[in-house]
Amino acid sequence: MRFPVPKGVLRIHFLEAHELLGKDKFLGGLIKGKSDPYGVLQVGTQLFQSKVVHETVNPKWNEVYEALIYDSSTAKNLELELFDEDTDKDDFLGSLVIDLAELQKEQKVDEWFILDEVSQGKLHLKLEWLSLLPKPDLLDQVLSSIRADRGHANDGLSSAVLVVFLDSARNLPTGKKVTSEPSPFVLFNVGHKSFESKTRYKTNEPVWEEAFTFLIHNPKTQELEVEVRDEKHECSLGKLSVSLTTLMDAPDMTLNKSFPLRSSGPTCSLKMKLALRVLCLEKDTTPSNGLPSAVQVRKSSSTPRPSISSDSGLPNHSDPASVSSQTGAELHNGRNQSSLNLNAKEPTPSIASDISNPYAAQELQYRLSQLPNGSAHFPLGEIQLTLRHSSQRNRLIVVVHSCR
Repeated sequence: MRFPVPKGVLRIHFLEAHELLGKDKFLGGLIKGKSDPYGVLQVGTQLFQSKVVHETVNPKWNEVYEALIYDSSTAKNLELELFDEDTDKDDFLGSLVIDLAELQKEQKVDEWFILDEVSQGKLHLKLEWLSLLPKPDLLDQVLSSIRADRGHANDGLSSAVLVVFLDSARNLPTGKKVTSEPSPFVLFNVGHKSFESKTRYKTNEPVWEEAFTFLIHNPKTQELEVEVRDEKHECSLGKLSVSLTTLMDAPDMTLNKSFPLRSSGPTCSLKMKLALRVLCLEKDTTPSNGLPSAVQVRKSSSTPRPSISSDSGLPNHSDPASVSSQTGAELHNGRNQSSLNLNAKEPTPSIASDISNPYAAQELQYRLSQLPNGSAHFPLGEIQLTLRHSSQRNRLIVVVHSCR
């Protein structure tokens, strides 16, 4: 697991819904109601929220999201819930669960799904399971395909994945007026997406052993920008840039080497392993027999559930670990808020827009490492966890990955 390459990428085209419940009633229900629907989506610890479409029961979103899939044991399903936005309580409009193992078999599904837990409504999704292949000759075909469908504004779709394993640095400089050793950390940037490593304190020979994953729009034009910084003295210790075209020409599209740092000492270097993988469907076919796919997990009960409160809201975007506290009575009568771990009614930008952001939230494992643990040096140790709430089982699921 030192170099975790995703098993696949789930591309979700969140398109439209039809005949949703009209929750906004007028004249005591004499006039047929409408809704202000939006969707909440969760894959493992990755969370997305669509924009709100006002005053309609037949909304069109035409939004696209991409989710990295690492482990099928912690990301078994794509879970979706629809709500009607209101000033006081957001009313529940239905839910849907997609089995990712079945989707991986079918590769591509484009169909209308009947919503669970409500009396009416269906949702149109296009779902693609994209494999990661070290085949640079496929890139031109992939780039052409993600530009082809202009009607859905695919300019932000990804054609590749870049995995960065940050190993260590050697001979980092100290400031001219500073005799103490630096406390280095590393900033990574590709396009609009950035990551930051942990800080290693008081050393010019830091070892990180951390991995980061970027969704790449076009490897032919993008590059990885890296800067090593000193947290203690707030200065740069060196920089480097790697054109992603370099990886396209490398064996297995992988580089594993020490990279010399610019604006640093003559022997300063950063050891990294970089791997580029092309995203594509292994079989680009959609069933033409007209039969529904087997990807939907139907719930045993279709009993309508109560609304959620805008005051309590959905759990916060910045805290994927947020889980609603429910009493036994609430569980018996139906939950009073979303079972998906998203808060604050702010939509996740669709990657079909110019301000693409494939993630609605960072991995929970990364966020837990930022919590105080005795002091900034983590003297009590660290534990890597994944927390998620299963709406099907009304259970909080805790996965312990490792301790150190």
